[in-house]
Amino acid sequence: AIVLPMTKGALASQLGMTQETLSRKLSSFQEQGLIELQGARKIVIIDRDGLDEIAAGLAASK
Repeated sequence: AIVLPMTKGALASQLGMTQETLSRKLSSFQEQGLIELQGARKIVIIDRDGLDEIAAGLAASK
């Protein structure tokens, strides 16, 4: 599990996106079975390979 050391708003700002966009992405990842959100700051990674595939696809599209 990952415990965020900051609020989701602060994380979104660090990533250059709005808090709403971050929340939508995290919810989408949860719906896909990639992660589980537990509370405001805890994220459990369920499918690391699936997340790696998404990251690889994003890197390839740049």
